[in-house]
Amino acid sequence: MQYSEKDLPVRVHDGELLVLDDGNEVRWESNGEAKAIFIGSSFEPTFELFPNQTETVNIGGRNFALTAFFEDALEVKKV
Repeated sequence: MQYSEKDLPVRVHDGELLVLDDGNEVRWESNGEAKAIFIGSSFEPTFELFPNQTETVNIGGRNFALTAFFEDALEVKKV
């Protein structure tokens, strides 16, 4: 499934993709208990989040909060 910025806040599950209005992609892959977070089209993770950890990131001049969950989900919302 693919989400867009108008769907925010949204929980992105494994294999799903969030495409922001500026074209940046947000996706994740499991890395043990951590989630490797990919922003843009890079094949290298931007950072990792552990369950219940939140990171605020600036993507295209806008701030987003990304929160990892034990279940198969990454929540993305505007801040």
